[in-house]
Amino acid sequence: MFDITPDNPFNIRNHSLCANDEPVPFVRSPNQSAAFAPRGIILHDTAGRLDKGNAVNWFLRPEAKASAHLTVERDGSVTQQVAFNRCAWHAGKSSYKGQRGVNLFAFGIEMVNLGKCNKLRDGSIQPWFKGDYRDGTDGLHFAFAATRAHGKGWWLDYTAAQIRTVSAICQALIGKYDLSFIAGHWEITPGRKIDPNPLFPLDALRGALLGETEKAGGPTLLADANLRRWPSYADNVIRVLKKGTSLDIIRTGSYKPLGQSEIWHLVAVGDQQGWINGALVDPD
Repeated sequence: MFDITPDNPFNIRNHSLCANDEPVPFVRSPNQSAAFAPRGIILHDTAGRLDKGNAVNWFLRPEAKASAHLTVERDGSVTQQVAFNRCAWHAGKSSYKGQRGVNLFAFGIEMVNLGKCNKLRDGSIQPWFKGDYRDGTDGLHFAFAATRAHGKGWWLDYTAAQIRTVSAICQALIGKYDLSFIAGHWEITPGRKIDPNPLFPLDALRGALLGETEKAGGPTLLADANLRRWPSYADNVIRVLKKGTSLDIIRTGSYKPLGQSEIWHLVAVGDQQGWINGALVDPD
């Protein structure tokens, strides 16, 4: 579960985000419009380079024809580019529950992430722009995942700082504007967009803030278990979880780490996510 507490450092004043009562950096994007009646939040990946400020600078260009209300960097810092009473251009051609033009009624939050990557024969992991990244280098961790919405790929995880910032901001926005939904970009543009990636614990966030996925007596561990970066028995342990630990299952897949098919779960534990062998999880 997400740690949602009254000690949220974020609040909103004059349609601007404040952290500890001080406005966060505001770098105005020209790509915005006036008509806006917020009802929800759309989460995105930048799907670009990880250099700090890269996405913010892109949204400053008129030719980008895109923007977001907020961009959250890997270190958890945040920049605002569109005031909360104005429409940012983040959703494109989209619909939510039959209503088209999601830009007109949802805030856009970008999270700095690479997007879908491929793993090459030399072990390097390559995003669409041909950068060269490696698992475990520079604090970056990748995992393979496949879903119907996202397809198969290697994905960069989200930092704990990013997840804490995003969850706290969503909490502040919901409280201020009485919002009713949080959705991923892929949910409002099926078949066209695949962000945020499968490693983001979207259902757990919605459950914590909106109660949509809260369950009585959710899945727990049958024994002590290793939380792993990907579904294998390689040297990829994040930490050991104790018997009885409550889990939020994000998605499930069948993998063959020892040549025989096994069920593995991608789970969220607090603000951390990783893989657990399905034989160690009590679904009841």
